[in-house]
Amino acid sequence: MRNQKPQDERIVAQRRKIQSDGFGILFFVLLISIIIQQIFMDAPFEQYAVEMICFLGASAYLLVRNIILGNNLFGDVKREKVMPLVNSLMTGIIATTFHGVLNYSRHSEHYENNVGLFIAGLAIFFVSITICVYALLSFLQYLNKKRQATILKQLDDDE
Repeated sequence: MRNQKPQDERIVAQRRKIQSDGFGILFFVLLISIIIQQIFMDAPFEQYAVEMICFLGASAYLLVRNIILGNNLFGDVKREKVMPLVNSLMTGIIATTFHGVLNYSRHSEHYENNVGLFIAGLAIFFVSITICVYALLSFLQYLNKKRQATILKQLDDDE
């Protein structure tokens, strides 16, 4: 067992902030690496699978850990009803943009005579991804509220 010296709370808070910032940078770099390898380098999935697994694993860890602790995932109470809709629309726009660029660059010869087919495919993709993300975020919001209610009930029972 190590003998730990008491540390100043400000120093501990600064260290945690630095570590949090480092994690955020690493998280962002993993996402950029995945996007570059998939879209621009046209790499097979095996080449960026480790980055994808790390990114999804870290995302799942952050999500589960915040729900278990009862932290509000969607900000303040005023915005929590609107945030799943806004996030799902933004995700739909970004995913559709990447999908459109990737799909057109790979299969442009199929869309030269029929651009309407390409636009229809993008519209279906946008609607599908937006609905799926909205359903997922609404479910996560439900779980988050349920966990917060459980924690509040436990705190009320302790008093």
